[in-house]
Amino acid sequence: MIKMLLTSPLTLISLAASLGLLLGKIHIKRFSLGSSGALFTGLFLGWLVITTLPPDEQNTILSQGLVGQDVFKLSLALFIGAVALSSARYLNRVIRTYGIKLLSLGIIVPLTGALTAFALSKWMGSIQSAAIPGAFSGALTSSPGLAAALEHVQGSEAEAAVGFGYAVGYIPGVLAVVLAMQGLPLLFRLDAKAENKAYCEDLDIDETAIPQAQGFRPLEFFLVIVLGTLLGALQIPLGPLGHLGLGVTGGILTIGLLLGFVGKLGPLNFQMSTAALSTIRELGVVLFLSVVGLRYGHNAIDAIHGAGLPLLVVATASALSSIAVGFFVGRYLLKLNWILLAGALCGAMTSTPGLGAAVESTGCDDVASGYGAVYPVALLSMVIFTILLSSL
Repeated sequence: MIKMLLTSPLTLISLAASLGLLLGKIHIKRFSLGSSGALFTGLFLGWLVITTLPPDEQNTILSQGLVGQDVFKLSLALFIGAVALSSARYLNRVIRTYGIKLLSLGIIVPLTGALTAFALSKWMGSIQSAAIPGAFSGALTSSPGLAAALEHVQGSEAEAAVGFGYAVGYIPGVLAVVLAMQGLPLLFRLDAKAENKAYCEDLDIDETAIPQAQGFRPLEFFLVIVLGTLLGALQIPLGPLGHLGLGVTGGILTIGLLLGFVGKLGPLNFQMSTAALSTIRELGVVLFLSVVGLRYGHNAIDAIHGAGLPLLVVATASALSSIAVGFFVGRYLLKLNWILLAGALCGAMTSTPGLGAAVESTGCDDVASGYGAVYPVALLSMVIFTILLSSL
């Protein structure tokens, strides 16, 4: 009975989510993890469950994953769909006012991570070269980057090294951006309310003059997910660079922002209650972070020792340098408001968990506008820089 409960996805997700929310309520001065606590409890439970099983069962679970890919995608779709629809109202103003600045971060942030990974790999010397593009893609949580790295290596051993590098780099990449969204406002004394007010003034937004949409529309919501999934599955040929697709995150985000901005299409109305979308967003992000932790917990903790340690150092440094450079360039050179910069940093890192932390730390769904503006450029940059790392 106990073994069945420990390997039941429903039990594990519920336990990781509930314990994570309890952990998120702990405040150290002004810092708290909030919903991101589910990531940490998921990591711990994912490691704990695997290590308590016999070796033969460990291999079976690791090959299949504690939680299936479909659950992972569903939780991601709920979160991204709700965020996109609730933040779509001002998309045109954001792009018109900040377009070039936001797009530049989509190049600067991945470039910084790639240069850091390359420099450290040369300095450390002992890391298998094929694993470096994988670690870089993991540090910036980029599945298209991983695909590009796999396409440009030859042999099963090199492919395994790429995959191992990605698995090692993914969790430090997630943790870095999640903690940055919580920690940067404290370190640099950024007042979310004041930043939100300045954001509204910059875009000439009067919240009191905007009629609030009522109710939740399941038909339109799930239509966004269907259309977004189809868009994300499309592969755009890029010649020698391979193929590029938006994936589930990019597809649903794009469709949600566009249809949310348009509002009505015939009998369909994509404008929904902010309160209802906020509830779905919260549910989606807690489920998503729990699933991420459960799926990667064993690999992440196991990589702290042995062959994974040098890659862990590379991935962590790559993620932290990308965030640091992106923040200082965005805040002090480009003069971006924190509401948009938080979303743009997460978009440049192609980090969906980071977007959840950004929404929570700012208390504003409009961070998704910055995320959506940067994300496509960041994806293309990731593919290019990953291929360059593979070649070098």
